[in-house]
Amino acid sequence: MRTNSSPFGLSPAACAVWAKSGDETGWLALPQHMLDSAGVAGMLWDEWASSLVRDTICRFTSLDAGQGRTLLMWLAGVHDIGKATLTFQLKPVQRADGAAFTDQLRDAGLPLRVPIFESDLPRFPHALASRAIVSPWLTDRGVAPLVARSLADVVDAHHGIPSRRTEREGATAALLTYDPAWTNVHHELLGLLAGVTGIESLIPHLRTEIEGPAQSLLTGLVIMADWLASGADIFPMAASGMAAHDAEAQAQRIRDGFWRAGLTAPWEPRHAPRTDRPGVAALMQQRFSWPEGRTARPVQQAIADLCASFDGPRMVIVEAPTGEGKTEAALLAAESLARATGAGGAIFAAPTMSTANGLFDRVTDWAARSTSAGEITTMHLAHSKSRLNHSFNRLRYQDIGQDEGGDHGAVVARAWLSGRKKGLLSNFTVATVDQVLLMALQGKHSMLRHLGLAGKVVIIDEVHAYDTYMSRFLQMALRWLGHYGTSVVLLSATLPAAQKRDLIAAYQPMRRRRRNRSKSPSSAAPHPHQQMSHAYPLITAVSAESVDEATVEPRDDDLDARVQIIDDGMDELIRQLSDLLAGGGCALVLCNTVARAQEAYGRLHQVFTGDVELHHAAFTARDRADKEAALLGRLGPEAHRGAGRPERSIVVATQVAEQSLDIDVDLLITDIAPADLLVQRIGRLHRHERPESERPPLLRSPQVLVRGILATAPAPVFDSGAAAIYDGRLLLSTLALVMQQMAPHGFHRPSDVPSLVQTAYGESPPIPEGWADTWDKALIDSEKARRRARARSNTFMFPEPTAASSLLDLFSVRDHDDSTETGEAAGLAQVRDSDPTIEVIPIVIEGSEYRLLPWMPGAENGLFFEIPPPEGAARTLAESTVRLPSRLTRSPDQFDAVVGHLEAATPLSWQGAPLLTGQLALPLDQDLRTTLGGRSLSYSRTLGLVDESSSVSATAYRQDSRPPIPKEC
Repeated sequence: MRTNSSPFGLSPAACAVWAKSGDETGWLALPQHMLDSAGVAGMLWDEWASSLVRDTICRFTSLDAGQGRTLLMWLAGVHDIGKATLTFQLKPVQRADGAAFTDQLRDAGLPLRVPIFESDLPRFPHALASRAIVSPWLTDRGVAPLVARSLADVVDAHHGIPSRRTEREGATAALLTYDPAWTNVHHELLGLLAGVTGIESLIPHLRTEIEGPAQSLLTGLVIMADWLASGADIFPMAASGMAAHDAEAQAQRIRDGFWRAGLTAPWEPRHAPRTDRPGVAALMQQRFSWPEGRTARPVQQAIADLCASFDGPRMVIVEAPTGEGKTEAALLAAESLARATGAGGAIFAAPTMSTANGLFDRVTDWAARSTSAGEITTMHLAHSKSRLNHSFNRLRYQDIGQDEGGDHGAVVARAWLSGRKKGLLSNFTVATVDQVLLMALQGKHSMLRHLGLAGKVVIIDEVHAYDTYMSRFLQMALRWLGHYGTSVVLLSATLPAAQKRDLIAAYQPMRRRRRNRSKSPSSAAPHPHQQMSHAYPLITAVSAESVDEATVEPRDDDLDARVQIIDDGMDELIRQLSDLLAGGGCALVLCNTVARAQEAYGRLHQVFTGDVELHHAAFTARDRADKEAALLGRLGPEAHRGAGRPERSIVVATQVAEQSLDIDVDLLITDIAPADLLVQRIGRLHRHERPESERPPLLRSPQVLVRGILATAPAPVFDSGAAAIYDGRLLLSTLALVMQQMAPHGFHRPSDVPSLVQTAYGESPPIPEGWADTWDKALIDSEKARRRARARSNTFMFPEPTAASSLLDLFSVRDHDDSTETGEAAGLAQVRDSDPTIEVIPIVIEGSEYRLLPWMPGAENGLFFEIPPPEGAARTLAESTVRLPSRLTRSPDQFDAVVGHLEAATPLSWQGAPLLTGQLALPLDQDLRTTLGGRSLSYSRTLGLVDESSSVSATAYRQDSRPPIPKEC
């Protein structure tokens, strides 16, 4: 194993140091990898990074675009200089081919004795060594020590987390004991990169200490460059270690490798017509395949008018009822905001996996239609089950030559831009909201998430659905996005004024504080004190300097529903359904907990045999998807009486019907819930316009029956499920409004929505005098819950961007890494404030074999524990996950015991099936029962997963001031 004579004029010693030990095709010398990394970084700056990201880095570093590119190339080029240490170079000693590496080093004149000081260090990773080499090199050339250390922090963190302060002094001391032969290699390689990048000419301009936000974006780009340059399929190994021997050959290697990676240029939305009504209608027809003659809805027209004047980043809040076209309005806003800021893509974040999956095709089609003909753009679906989404898989394996996009661009999913770490680096992403909330969570490689989000327009749907804890993470994410100059679009059907003020305060003051360069919390801009409009629908545009509101012409009321409170007993529920469905009709019975829904289904099934179905989150993902697809076919917008819509149907469901299902029912019976969620639920009642003949005579006037209330006098008593899930203050204020306003006067959609929600969440709801003591206690309990949520969220949360003087400030908690299924689940639990739960795949054990659940395709075939299942069975299994009740895993001891039991029962052969790697099996007997953690569980196609040991088998939720969204991710 010998190196080439002197590529790039390097000494034999410099060429002998390895960076990638390689494979049968060869290896990579450290100077080759450094040159590759620098070249790729230059290509990322020129060809991939949006102008928004480039401008933000330049603003933070006080450099121009050319200087920013030079700095990035140099940082990427030198990030692995710490591999020129004995700790790293002697790693192959125990390998069969290790002697070749050590002989090469020895022949080049490099001594192989590890200095005593270095051998005493508990850890001496090469990233830390890079920091210790780079920082003095800069100071020796006149860079101020603070500035030099802030730049060295970037190379130190290129494995996703910075070294600890306690490690740094020892690393510097260890390098001082090195033989001059090694020190000469360090200086030679740094000199090579200085010449290639031109960093020497930039040194006089490096006067500003690089703080945490700038370090985060630069580190994200360095990580990207490193990962690309480390891919043997992108940058092949070489027999001599040096794949290129002069600048021209190296430039060609960079171009070829970057092309093989398949990265696409930043999105530039194609030209949009004028913003008057005909122009917007034409735009909507082109972007969303609208038929000729269809006009934009008022919200969509208002968005187009407002966004046309934007000249910089904004947070746009859209408050409008269901059916106003908020999704299309948000995508229109994304185009305008991208033009105004230079954003290179967009992310659409939905509350659940189901809603994300439902949005994926719509956003993909828009992404293609908003991209110019001949251009290719990348798309990613970001949630834990994305590999099972057929539309996403079609993009992953699509041959772009088969679909050039016609008169618009083409959308693909690139292999390199996949997975938990890299997916957000695609131009477009559809995701669960966790992917944005995780921006505020301390975690390894968080720099990649910041880089992916900072350059996009961020759209977040159903903002009202997040509880106090999640809202804290959302507000911190908004602070960082505002600091980066990233535009945000927030969508909500019902947004309480206090929550809206918090969101505005989170986004807006960070930009002011950045200009003031102040780190004092007292410098934050106060909440906006101006009177917020209660108009509805309403669009609010937030810039660094102002909050502007645009009212939208409301549509006429399309619902005038009678509202009635009924007794909570099952006999009363059966009586109401029997009377009201006497002439047929479709009813939705919406329950707050899985256990309550299962109980209701069991009783109703006995009376209305064949007409009742159950929907909740405790079905396997496959069963739930099948059931929901069938339900949409019967109660969706295309189903009609005599053509798919049943004569009589009772759907019993939990909150999954609150957000994810576009169904239309004739009658709604719902458990009590906070006012905004009650409005969401009523949104399923008479949802679609139908001829009067399609509604049964008894249900042509819409009716809402409210249950879950055990007593109203002398003070309210709520069902235990509602009391466990929802904040008592909100239940009381909502019930007061139901009794005093909705029951006497009905509910009118949408005109009643703003006053109902704002009053329920306001400071002075109309609480009856007799409830005073209960109300006072609820206020105290609510405030305690808020404080607990704030305290819990602070444990894992990023600091404010202006309080992050370095990357070290972003990683005070170092135990989270979402690179695995377990790590991702832990991260999602932290941003959702949920108890740790375990996702399992039910299998049926039959002797030495196991089978799929009986109703699944292929269930007749036995599968062997020792042999990986066939591809079709593996996919069916992967689609059949369900979460265990959290009571089984609430304590650490319970969690470990249950995981240990399931690991022992899981076929080892699953590790050989990519879709099943890391999954856990739930072994069931032939009656589909098992005992786990001392509890009896069963699974059925009609009831889902049942905890037979408890009369309350619902998932436990924390009691915060806002209800949690369903935990599906």
